[in-house]
Amino acid sequence: MNKKSNFSIKARLNSFKHALRGLKITVKEEDNAKIHLGIGIIIYVLSAILKLKKMEIVAVLFSIGFVVVAELFNTAIENLCDFVQPNHLKQIKKIKDISAVAVLISTITAFMIGLIVYLPRLICTLS
Repeated sequence: MNKKSNFSIKARLNSFKHALRGLKITVKEEDNAKIHLGIGIIIYVLSAILKLKKMEIVAVLFSIGFVVVAELFNTAIENLCDFVQPNHLKQIKKIKDISAVAVLISTITAFMIGLIVYLPRLICTLS
């Protein structure tokens, strides 16, 4: 039987260290994660340049987060599949493909939100 430990700020801070290590591993090993994070940073900078309204910034940040989280889950699922079954099996491919489509859908959604938010401003700026 596990004894429940008391709340510890040190333990909570330690959990951030683990999360940051996971982010570092993902960025180091996954090219798509680098691309998504890079585009996210560029889009956020564009938000500042175009002086978006607060709700537009919220939509953009949510979209960026949505894509990055989908990419992180996809990476975790793919790594788990490779660990559990290093051989190429039909079932593992199916799991990986379904996981990958989550990233695709999140990216398409973010792109559509980007068009809605940025296109009118870019058209006005360039006119």
